[in-house]
Amino acid sequence: MKTLFVTATAQTEANYYLIWHLFKENNTDIKKIVIISTEFTRSKGYVDNLTSVLNALQVGSENSSISLEELHLQNGVEESNIEAIKDVLLQWIAHNKASQIIFNITGGTKLMSIAQDQIAQISSRYECVYQSRANNQLVWYNRPPTKQCYDLVLPENIEARLKGRGYQTVSAETSFLDLPAQQYHYINQLHQYMKADFDKAQSLVLLLNALTAGLMKQPEHSFPQTVKVQDSNLLKKCITWVKLLAQAPQPYFSYDSAAGTITWQDKQAVEFVGGKWFEVLTGLLIVQHYLAQEQQVDVQIGLRFKKTSDGNEVDVAYINSGYLHLFECKTVNWDKQDNPTTKVNADLRKFDSVGQVGGLNTHKYFISLFDISNQSLAVAQDTGVKVIMGKQLLDFGRYIA
Repeated sequence: MKTLFVTATAQTEANYYLIWHLFKENNTDIKKIVIISTEFTRSKGYVDNLTSVLNALQVGSENSSISLEELHLQNGVEESNIEAIKDVLLQWIAHNKASQIIFNITGGTKLMSIAQDQIAQISSRYECVYQSRANNQLVWYNRPPTKQCYDLVLPENIEARLKGRGYQTVSAETSFLDLPAQQYHYINQLHQYMKADFDKAQSLVLLLNALTAGLMKQPEHSFPQTVKVQDSNLLKKCITWVKLLAQAPQPYFSYDSAAGTITWQDKQAVEFVGGKWFEVLTGLLIVQHYLAQEQQVDVQIGLRFKKTSDGNEVDVAYINSGYLHLFECKTVNWDKQDNPTTKVNADLRKFDSVGQVGGLNTHKYFISLFDISNQSLAVAQDTGVKVIMGKQLLDFGRYIA
């Protein structure tokens, strides 16, 4: 069994980029990933975050051929006792009989790196590797000199692209890889619901949208807020999923079945459940698509850019093969809107205007949880915006340019 040891760290990409690279180069012959954790990395959420992002990308999940395991270092030995670190690692190796081992020493304390290095000297089947970000390389320093350094293909840089086109300020809320574990948990559940019963999942979103709509403008200091569920028919249709979301790790809301109320602890929870989750889900679907193609992309959530005082924002963005891909994400039930076609058409034309940021080498996508009209589809075609709507989300990769 070939095993990869990684150390939980604040920089998720220190592990993710390496894992992606190894799987592509070795055709996923790694069968187990062991995450080395400490009390510090647990308390900071680094372990949960790495585990969640790997599960979201179908590494270490139930459907994956690669298993995921945590190996914990207790009592602060990572800063004080190299022999104790080695004992924990060697005991695991002896018990699991790993045939080959790769230690990623990019993260962790110096003692943790030294401990793994010393263990790697025991057998020719054990190797150490680290990421050299200065020159974007993976360095296998205990190999022969001619086989030590390999280029690490990093995602293309959106900020550099847009600043080259004259935009003075370019920033994103976050990279998909840096999202908190709580968000991965939530979008994974919603994605499973959509695959199980798409119409029912739409009803769940409508219910949660209705419950959050009145709270979006509430000041932060007014929370927690408790809201009565008014649409009993809609609640009855998806009550099981509401309860499961409320019982999830780090839930965004609590549900009182006796009172028929939902309680929100903070405004950030309201904003995420009220629509931000759909942007993050779109990011997940993008990354999963490219992983299947043995490619990686750096997906940005909430990209902002401006030349002077006027700024613009797109929900999701990434660069691949020289093309800038921009996404506008909507969970609106258009049929319930006044003049829905007019509203969609206005959104499409506005998005098309914002999408000129990337010039000719730009792909623009309008992602809608609910179907839009044929007239709006014609407007989208005229403006060069590709629409992915409704149940097409279940076959997302088919529609990516």
